This record gives sequence, C-alpha cells and structure tokens, in this order.
Amino acid sequence: MKKRWQALLCLFLYIILIAIVMNFDIRKLVDIRDIMALLAGSLLLALPFFHRTMKKEEFFLLYEKKAIEAGLIQTFLLLFIRLSDKKGYTEVLQDMALCFRPVLYGLCIRVIFTREETQRIEVQREEEKEGFLYNNKGAHEISFEDCIAVGLTQREAQIALMICRRCSNREIAEELVISEMTVKKHVSNIFEKTGIRRREELQEALLSLYRK
Repeated sequence: MKKRWQALLCLFLYIILIAIVMNFDIRKLVDIRDIMALLAGSLLLALPFFHRTMKKEEFFLLYEKKAIEAGLIQTFLLLFIRLSDKKGYTEVLQDMALCFRPVLYGLCIRVIFTREETQRIEVQREEEKEGFLYNNKGAHEISFEDCIAVGLTQREAQIALMICRRCSNREIAEELVISEMTVKKHVSNIFEKTGIRRREELQEALLSLYRK
C-alpha cells in the first residue's frame, strides 16, 4: 500500500510540473463523472476474467489493463457524442482535447497499480504461454516438452499446463477453441495417465512422472 501512495504522489507531482512548464489550468484535467465512469467501466470489463482463486496482485494486474481499455472506449464515446452534438464545431478542438481525459486516468491507474510483483506475474504468464509451468517461487518446474515425455499427447500437454495455471474447463475451451465436452474428455485421459483424481494433484503428479 505504501508503494502505491508513493506512486500516486510522484504522479501528482509530475502532472503539476508539466502544468507549470506548459502554463495551463490543471483543474481542467479533473472531471469527477469521467473518473467514476472509468473506475466502474474498468471493474465491469475485469469481471468476466475474475475467479475466486485469483490473487490480489493478479487482480491489480487485470484491473490496470482494463483501465487502459476502459479509457480508450470512454474517450471514443465522448468524441462521438461531442461530434454528434448540435453544438456544432464551436470550440471543437478544446472539447475534443477534454474528451481524452479518460485515457489519462487509465494511464494514471496503471502507474499507481503497477508493482514489481504484478510485472513478475505478467512475465510469468507470457512464458507460460510458451509452455512453462512455475512453482510458487517463480522457478521453472516442467515444460510442454516434459509433459510429452511423460506420455501425454500434445493437446493433453496443453490442457495439463492450463489446469496447473488454475484454468477452468470453460476457460480452456475458450482459449483452445474447442468444446467443454472435448476438454472434459482430455482431462479424464490426463487423470488416467497420471493416476490422480483431483486437479490440484496434477502438478506434483507430472513432476513425479518426469523425475522417474
């Protein structure tokens, strides 16, 4: 929490500095309605990806990404509304500039919530996509090729790694563009080959088989 307050303070000082150098009214950057709309929109965009096992750091990482997306969506809508207004093109450049405030708010949220831990999670997820499984300390444990070596098919290896990342059958089906029924069939085969009954046992089972 202390780090976030420090990030917020540094961000505020930076904006003040730019305002002084560029000689503009900083009060024009603040719009409570836009801020509240962005916060609510970011939460709504994040909800479909939220799950009970998600850690606090993972949620912050998700929220900061959705804040950027919400800022862009909100800015587009504000520009569309402004250009469709009967007000016409009087002071249109000034009004359009103010429409970009949600993008600034989204970037501010990213600066505040970005921490070393969330950055580590982001890097970890990128490498997981390439086929690596991690333990709680961030060390490599088993790869896609290792899953193949213990007797899983390519598709089973993909699904096994995703299960270890705590993905649900529905999430696996969506990412691999297959049906949930097909996922369940592969999961059943994985359980049979590894000799387990619960998803939580899979990582240890894969490691045990690989080390034999």
